[in-house]
Amino acid sequence: MASCGDDLAAIIAALILDSLPTVADSPLTVVHATDPLEPLGGGGILASRLVQDWFAGRLVYKDTQAGPPTECPALRVFPSRPGAGSDHDLVIIPSQSYDAAHDPEARGRSLLSCMCRYCRYHFVFHISPSDPGEGQEHLQHHIRECTTEWYQVSDLELSPASKLYPAQGRVRYACTLCNMNIALEMTVPRLKPEWIRTIVDEDRIREAVRVAKQEDPERYADATPAKEAHYMTTPLSTLNQYLRNILDDDGTGPQKRISFRNKTFFVQFGRDCEHIFRYLNFQEHYEEDTQDSYWVPPRLTLQEGKTPLGSPRAFFEDVRSEVQSVLDDKPPIDGQPVVLPISARGPLEKALGCDRVSSTGADLPVIGSEAHHFWTLGAPVDADEALLKFAFEKQIQRDPEHASVYVEALGGLSARRSVDLQMFVFTQQELLTRQQNDRVAAASNAGPTEKAYAHFGLSRDISGSPQYFLGVYKNYRDQSPAQRSDHRVALRHIGKDRDSQEILHEVYGTKMEISEACQFLGVEPEWPMDSIAAMAQTVASDSDIDLLIMALDTVSRSRPGDDPNRAAFENIVTELRSSRQLQDSSGAFAADHGDAGAPESSRAAVDMELPVGLGNLRNTCYLNSILQYFYSVNAVRDLALNSDLPALEPTEMNVRNLLRSGSSGGDSPSQPDLETGRAFVGHEFTRELSTLFRELDASGNSSLSPRQRLANAALLRPEELHPRSADHRAASDSGNTDAPPLPPRENPNTRVPETPMDEVETSEIASAGSSQTLVGDGVLITTTTEQSVEKRGAQVVDGADGQLPAGNAAGNTNEAEANMSKLTVEELAVELDKPNVGSDQMDVDEVMGNAIDHLRAAFRLARIGHSDAVPDPIKQAFFSTFIDNRKKTGESTWNRTSRLDRWVTAYPAQSGTRELYDALANSFDLEPLPGNLLSFTTIEQPAPHFHICIQRSDGVRKNANPIAIPETLHLDRFMHTTDTQSPLYQARRRGWDIKTRLNEVATAATNVPSGTANAGQQLPGPLKSSAQDDDIPDDVLDEYLVIGSAGSLVPLPPVADDCLPDAEDVAHDSDLKELLSQYGFVDVAAAQSCAKESPHKTDDASLLLPQADLCGFWEKFVAEETAERDRLISERDRIFSDCRDVAYRLHAVVCHAGSSASAGHYWVWIHDFEHDVWRKYNDTTVSVHSADFVFGELNTKGEPYYLAYVRADEARNLVSIPRRRQRTPPPAPPRPRSAEDIAMADADDFEVTVQHVEDTDMSSPAFA
Repeated sequence: MASCGDDLAAIIAALILDSLPTVADSPLTVVHATDPLEPLGGGGILASRLVQDWFAGRLVYKDTQAGPPTECPALRVFPSRPGAGSDHDLVIIPSQSYDAAHDPEARGRSLLSCMCRYCRYHFVFHISPSDPGEGQEHLQHHIRECTTEWYQVSDLELSPASKLYPAQGRVRYACTLCNMNIALEMTVPRLKPEWIRTIVDEDRIREAVRVAKQEDPERYADATPAKEAHYMTTPLSTLNQYLRNILDDDGTGPQKRISFRNKTFFVQFGRDCEHIFRYLNFQEHYEEDTQDSYWVPPRLTLQEGKTPLGSPRAFFEDVRSEVQSVLDDKPPIDGQPVVLPISARGPLEKALGCDRVSSTGADLPVIGSEAHHFWTLGAPVDADEALLKFAFEKQIQRDPEHASVYVEALGGLSARRSVDLQMFVFTQQELLTRQQNDRVAAASNAGPTEKAYAHFGLSRDISGSPQYFLGVYKNYRDQSPAQRSDHRVALRHIGKDRDSQEILHEVYGTKMEISEACQFLGVEPEWPMDSIAAMAQTVASDSDIDLLIMALDTVSRSRPGDDPNRAAFENIVTELRSSRQLQDSSGAFAADHGDAGAPESSRAAVDMELPVGLGNLRNTCYLNSILQYFYSVNAVRDLALNSDLPALEPTEMNVRNLLRSGSSGGDSPSQPDLETGRAFVGHEFTRELSTLFRELDASGNSSLSPRQRLANAALLRPEELHPRSADHRAASDSGNTDAPPLPPRENPNTRVPETPMDEVETSEIASAGSSQTLVGDGVLITTTTEQSVEKRGAQVVDGADGQLPAGNAAGNTNEAEANMSKLTVEELAVELDKPNVGSDQMDVDEVMGNAIDHLRAAFRLARIGHSDAVPDPIKQAFFSTFIDNRKKTGESTWNRTSRLDRWVTAYPAQSGTRELYDALANSFDLEPLPGNLLSFTTIEQPAPHFHICIQRSDGVRKNANPIAIPETLHLDRFMHTTDTQSPLYQARRRGWDIKTRLNEVATAATNVPSGTANAGQQLPGPLKSSAQDDDIPDDVLDEYLVIGSAGSLVPLPPVADDCLPDAEDVAHDSDLKELLSQYGFVDVAAAQSCAKESPHKTDDASLLLPQADLCGFWEKFVAEETAERDRLISERDRIFSDCRDVAYRLHAVVCHAGSSASAGHYWVWIHDFEHDVWRKYNDTTVSVHSADFVFGELNTKGEPYYLAYVRADEARNLVSIPRRRQRTPPPAPPRPRSAEDIAMADADDFEVTVQHVEDTDMSSPAFA
């Protein structure tokens, strides 16, 4: 039976845990208490839990950040008591405390005056019981915090009145089930920590003894070392005795006094503690007869019964309690603690009626998230099942809106408890599910107002005052601060629905913190100001404009006044404010937030010298950056504006026939390898791009919005344009020939462990276990078996004109048959015409690839019907020819393969800044590949527009380390050459050698052998070069590693990774002997002699290198390694200093702000070569900046994401910034002869119109 019961318990526990509702399962907002120190807004806590929290220092539950710290460790100053634990140790001051049976007024009240033995803060508990006969008995009080007050404590020395009862705070609690209430007062210690430090300072007392002996040697002749030790360890005992005398003085006898000449007082206190005795109301008297000074202690009024709080007698009782608490921790060497403290835990539990409750759960240790569950239920951690049920029921009754959280908490605790408790939870869960389903069904088809109520777990027909809704709102804000923006928006709907100015004042009149403002705007706090403003424009049409402006004002206040992006930010804010005024005056808010929607009187002056900005179509800032870049590229602009692109009937049959057609004479090339979908989308994208460019040319506004159709075409993913079936796979490969696939992203699963964002750079992960190889024509590297990632992408082998040889194009024999895409033209047309519903964030390089492929497809389609052979301008503009050089290790011949790519990857460092040349090196340098292959890449023909994509993301995180971007990039070091004796090849080879050696030096500097002062390093191979490679064949060169000057080689000895060489190794390894003897640490003859005399020690490394010698060897070794590293770095930086023939100028940089590539904001910097200025295109805002500012931004932040260089000698022919076409009014009509004959011109005639090409007939002469 026990086994069956256990099985049933396990099944029920699993059902409960699996069926608990989560935030993801529910369309309603469910608030979880994620911080165990932050309670839910409407619940309470049981009395036994409250006692535990008091000892833990948790006094308040509402605004936990408002007051001073109350946890014991934060209050301890001196002594710090590091081993005392984290809880208060509250002890009773009996003379000030009484229980219910001894209430002086016989009202059943309790007063417990307590002090913490560790921090010496005082806590006074006033507990008033419920009225007799009130309500039914309950298992425990269920308590809520009512009010909290914090006070400023005056300096105790300067405020004699406040020192008697220096209150720092008062917290009031009340039971939710009866009218029992509690007032807790917290007061600061009566003795300052620095005073106690002074009193017990043994150095001070030792010096006082020395001075006393020097000034009065006869009087202190008995000050033996034992007496001195007594003086130093008993000052608090002496002070405690003084305080006891004050409290025991009944005023009938002669008043006691302390002479300044008293040996104990003089040594232990003297004038150093004079201020402390004056604070304790001691009076200094002087007697003429004896010429002696005395301290006279105060006399207190006799007290019958309990000592009143705040009285002088209570003050001295408090002081004495503090002194005794320190004595308890460090009693004098010749005595015991003065008093035995009484813990306050038992009396507190008795006063709150929770001392009789069973705690059968105390034998279960708290594991995992159970502490969080106890806290959520407001139950003590030792609660039994009956108490857990009781706590749950009271939480549900008090705070029904968080019922799911309480069910989840009880379910988490029931898993290790009885079946009865698990069944109880299961029943509660079923009930909760039904209730939630009812609410969901009611709100599923509801409008924003109903959803706002549902956000707080309420229904629209609920009755309640504004204060009720504000209370719910504040509870949610406190519980889930990450959703405060959503809470405010929901409260706005409720306030408007109830026409409550009080609620709306809370919405619009209370401060918005920066975290909430950023959440409302959908940005991150570190974004540039202009990027935040641009995002505000994006969400403006869907947002409350007043809240939007409030959020922007919050951002503005959080930034310095001289922020370089403030001007652009303020321009957008001004525009939004104008839109707000327009909304007030017209009752409607324009959907277009550009200048076109505003009346002329409210429109800001447009700077016609600035290019036109582009409006964000909901998350399309990356597309705007690409469109602005394309507008500055002559090849793209010419293709878009000058191609024959008539309107197409969007049917599969029509496009297929067009692709198969030729000229009437048969000389026109058909395009059988171009899929119908690619052809159609490319055609439509280019036509839309043409329309946009014409609008940019003619616009008189500061910005305009691209058509949604253009965005849809650009964002259409390539897989939707792939061939329809496997039968066309060959055709697909052929079709992709003219648009090579993007280089593949690195697979995070194949990266080197512990460096998930590291680039493929094998030389940087070389270890002592690597095999050293020399490849090809004397090029030498270190290979490693740890690296399995191949960085090269799929290769595209082009013919002379970039096309596949005839016969390989379509994979079938019928050249006239057109390929169909996965989606038909009709389906793609629907995709292009979808309305503005927003878009997913996409990478710039992905959208750039889409757009370039569309442009190439449009060009090929436009060439149908033309017999003249015209090269593809987009391919010529953007595609570089690369050579992949590969061979197997040991072979002498390199296999070279040509491919086209439109960009190359640069890898930022894992820490710090990296030069762009170093970031690019990983895409070109020598590296090992799987299958014992070696590979490096060169550029045979760089494109006029040379693109670089910075690999900032591994798909999860963003590498935000800066890359130093040069204004002029010289590609000479990466250019292809077949002459292995050329200076370029030799320089490249030497660069690889230096890179390998630098990584070895870095490895040696961090791996010190066991037994040295830097334990953990390993002894590297010898460094001295010993051979030249001129006459060594390739199969032998693979066994060597270049580590000296260019062309010098060093054989590596077989040294194990985890041990130092022993004497026998040294005797047989001439290179290792030479290395060690070079540093003066090896006497070979002595080592061999010792080995013969003590054969059993021949494998002991200490025989060869004693500890001191080994440490000295490594110090010299590391010093020489450092010097060599500096020399190699200097040489590396000079290798290509004279290679400046292939020069490229920086033209554009697409930047990204955000913590991941899947979210954030993009903008683009574009250089105007004609006017030599940089402009920042940030959606609708275009601003001008100096080169110094731009490169300061680019080279110090991890924002640059995509770089576009242009050939330096052809820059002005390749790129340009079109100037806006100046609009001139039409000539004035001739003066009419009479008033009756006046002709009125239509205002539309004065506007520059742009004809949209899709409305033009295909046979129009414009396309002939």
